[in-house]
Amino acid sequence: MDNRKKIVKIFGYGVISQVVTLLLGIIIPKLMIVNFGSEVNGLLSSIRQVFVYVALLEAGIGTASLQALYSPIAEGNKKRTCEIMAATSAYYKRTGVLYGIAVIGLAIFYPIIVKSDIPAMVVVAVILFQGASGVINYFFQGKFTILLRVDGRGYITTNITTIVSVVSKLIQICLILMGFNVVVVQFAYFTINLLQMLYVTWYIKKHYKWLDLSFKPDYNALSQSKNVIIHQISGLIFNNTDIIVLTLFAGLKTVSIYSLYSLIIGCVANIIDTLCSSVEFVLGQAFNSDKNKFMKLQEVYETYYLGVSFFFFTVTLIMLPSFMKIYSSGITDAQYVDKYLPVLFVTLNVLMYARRTSSQIINFAGHFKQTQVRSIIESVINLTVSLVLVFKIGMYGVLVGTIAALLYRTNDVIIYANWNILGRKPWKTYRRWIQNTVVMVLITSALCIILPEINTLMEWIMNAIWVAMLSGSVYFIVDSFFDRESFRFIREIIINVIKRRSRVIE
Repeated sequence: MDNRKKIVKIFGYGVISQVVTLLLGIIIPKLMIVNFGSEVNGLLSSIRQVFVYVALLEAGIGTASLQALYSPIAEGNKKRTCEIMAATSAYYKRTGVLYGIAVIGLAIFYPIIVKSDIPAMVVVAVILFQGASGVINYFFQGKFTILLRVDGRGYITTNITTIVSVVSKLIQICLILMGFNVVVVQFAYFTINLLQMLYVTWYIKKHYKWLDLSFKPDYNALSQSKNVIIHQISGLIFNNTDIIVLTLFAGLKTVSIYSLYSLIIGCVANIIDTLCSSVEFVLGQAFNSDKNKFMKLQEVYETYYLGVSFFFFTVTLIMLPSFMKIYSSGITDAQYVDKYLPVLFVTLNVLMYARRTSSQIINFAGHFKQTQVRSIIESVINLTVSLVLVFKIGMYGVLVGTIAALLYRTNDVIIYANWNILGRKPWKTYRRWIQNTVVMVLITSALCIILPEINTLMEWIMNAIWVAMLSGSVYFIVDSFFDRESFRFIREIIINVIKRRSRVIE
């Protein structure tokens, strides 16, 4: 299978996955809140974030393994791949044991530390069922997911994740509507997720028969994990500080409000991640084998990746307030409609996701040690500002803390990737940021004035369609005008695809 087909499959299946996940994912929190209350929904969100911290036990092996595998996969060196995968497997098994211990410890101490009206045994059961999925992932699936991602077959895990997600969420919805308690709902989620592990294991055995994990493990290939772990720790603190701080100092109802906004915007961000991951393997292999080819691809990729990122968040900023008004109707135990939260959430996500093109360059180059101090500074800024402001302005405070950290680190990543790795001035990247930011401000200002009042879901969908079509057209025209070489590259690809299809039809 050539790389173009892989890119199309990864992106296509990824978008379908995110759309389906979003549609079903926004139903369950509403049912949870209506049937069990905002506190239970906040509990589930809080526990999910705690497990993200527990995942630190992976100790950077996933990222280090990903970077180490690009070269042997690009060269077709199966022996080298087996040696690296054997080392990765050994690390993941050790992590699985430690993760299991952490799950048990969390189940014991969480009900003691976090005060709520939810019975302690319910909290314990929810933690055990949610944590068991992670244990199984480390033992059986984690290492294979990395291999598929490097080899451009990430759509395999995307597809099975989508299927499992759909089935589990449908079952959860049915159980909630039938009156079962939250423990039964979580147990169903755990049971269905076992299917994903079985399928991925079967796929690897069928399509990678040459993979032999009994090879002597090459632990030196993963030596970067010692540096990656610094990035992992600071990244986890940075990305998950908000909910932990809110859990401890603002209560589970506030966590529920935060997590609902985060869920919706997170699904939008995941679509952008899907675009990024669909070409990541091509860029990663090119960086490690043909730098001239990489530079050409990078210019095109950065031009349109930034445009797509700003486009999605522009539509989100315009349409999110009316969506939350419709979505939260009937919920009375907490106030979910807020005019400032959409702006703050979109701002931090633009800063986070639109820097991805520069972050990838650092990962491809393996500059983990060189940039670890900068990553630590980002986390310190986030944690310090969040802890100070949460007592003054609550949820707004933790979001401002994240934005403050991003203003530092996003600029740092752009400058470092361009100056220290690509050996050029960062002006091109900044110019693309500026042009997309200007477009975002103009579109948002104009459309918010002419957008009619929206009161029903159907009205929201119809308005979202024309807002997306108009915004997408403007971004494509502007980005193509200022980066004409990138436009010509994309145009040639489209023309070649049309010609090939015409020959097939003839």
